[in-house]
Amino acid sequence: MMMSDDYLSLLLLLPLLAPAMRILTSPFPVAPPHSKFIIPRTKFYQCRVAIKPPPPNFNFKNEYFSTSRDAIEQTHPELLDLADNGTLFLIKKNQFGPVPSWRTEFVEPEAIWLIGTNHLSMQSAVDVERVIRTVKPENVVVELCRSRQVAISEQNFKFGLPSNCLYNCENE
Repeated sequence: MMMSDDYLSLLLLLPLLAPAMRILTSPFPVAPPHSKFIIPRTKFYQCRVAIKPPPPNFNFKNEYFSTSRDAIEQTHPELLDLADNGTLFLIKKNQFGPVPSWRTEFVEPEAIWLIGTNHLSMQSAVDVERVIRTVKPENVVVELCRSRQVAISEQNFKFGLPSNCLYNCENE
């Protein structure tokens, strides 16, 4: 059996390269097939936060309903039906505390409009659109469940949009 010159050269160089060669290890844990993977338990440490949570018996709707309804009646009476059924709340700047001194880059909004939705309801989508078109806010924040985030990210990927972009409404 005859060996090629390249193969023969490699065989001759192998003893010289061996000291410089090392086995690369994977940064990921490698487990044999069908073995039970053991997840290490994480220690939880108690920590203090800057903002105290509300007391256990705090009821948001009872606390803010009348103030919010009055503010909506004064600013946008056409949205009063949403306030009356508990879907829409308006929290004015004077109702929440000051920004901490260390957050100098943060600008407090004049008001925060909260709207409760159900992603299975077409009426919720209509209500949200109605509030946005009426109030014309500078910013809109949407809190999505994980399944909606994944669906929107996949849809944006198809159209070449950023993963955190729902849709572009600059021209509306």
